[in-house]
Amino acid sequence: MELETTFYVVGIIFMTLMTIIILAMVVAVFAIKAKINAIHDRIEEKVHSFMEVAQMGEALVHKAQDFADRHKK
Repeated sequence: MELETTFYVVGIIFMTLMTIIILAMVVAVFAIKAKINAIHDRIEEKVHSFMEVAQMGEALVHKAQDFADRHKK
């Protein structure tokens, strides 16, 4: 094998490995993005449920105030 052929083979192997590494990094980025989006969605669901509980508590307070106002007279 001549030096030129060896250089070409090493170059082809290097480019192939770099292509595989870049593809793996792109796949990893999409996987990480999907996990982050899943975490974000779970947090939004919990915040939404807390907001619903707060609204129910607020509604109960208003009903209790209305009841107290009606019976105060």
